[in-house]
Amino acid sequence: MLTQPKLVKSDTPTKNINLKSQTKGSARFLLGLNNRVSHIDKRLTRLEATSDHILRHHIGYRELGLTFVLALLMFTSISLGLQTFHPSVSAQQKTSLSPLTKMESDANTINLNDTATFADSTSRSITSNTFKWPLEKQPNLSQVQYSQHKHGIEITSKLGDPIVAIDKGEVIYSGNAINSYGNLILVQHSNNIISVYGNNYSNYVYEGDHVSQGQLIAAVGEGDGKRARLYFEIRYKGKAQDPFLYFK
Repeated sequence: MLTQPKLVKSDTPTKNINLKSQTKGSARFLLGLNNRVSHIDKRLTRLEATSDHILRHHIGYRELGLTFVLALLMFTSISLGLQTFHPSVSAQQKTSLSPLTKMESDANTINLNDTATFADSTSRSITSNTFKWPLEKQPNLSQVQYSQHKHGIEITSKLGDPIVAIDKGEVIYSGNAINSYGNLILVQHSNNIISVYGNNYSNYVYEGDHVSQGQLIAAVGEGDGKRARLYFEIRYKGKAQDPFLYFK
């Protein structure tokens, strides 16, 4: 005969279910999910509209690429314009300039593109300086003429003739980075005077070298007309001078 099971009272506390808190949590989850779906739907709508515009107006990848390039160029131009008026940017750029650019931007040095005429009055006041002729051989005035396109003189010579420093000083440039001057040497002398030697066949001195008066610094090369000649110039505080006023 089967015995009837006894009911045993459990000591485990009954877990109370808070329907309100569960309902609130589910509502927040559903709202967040709904917002995400809404954002995705908006993005898909914009993408669909863009695609439809491209197809309707037959805009290809080439046109899109050109549009992007034009936009990039405009942004670059605006950025450069802003940097021009920003003093801190200008200061940073000055520190990274090449020696030649620094030389041209300095008021006390030479700017070979200066269109000023010969400053006769200035040079006459300092003719007490006794300079040596820039060629080792003695000058022949019949072989010297004023340059038509620059601010100095052209001395007809022989290819390879020695070029010498007119006075002691420091070489502030030696190279061929300035158009139409060929191999070029600039020597800084005392009294804010700079001597210029262009169209050289070879340069024998370099930036930072200290030269003495009459020291060999270069060899004569060919000018524009394939004629051997030295282009020579003197600058005082950056202004072109008449070289003949400096030689006695």
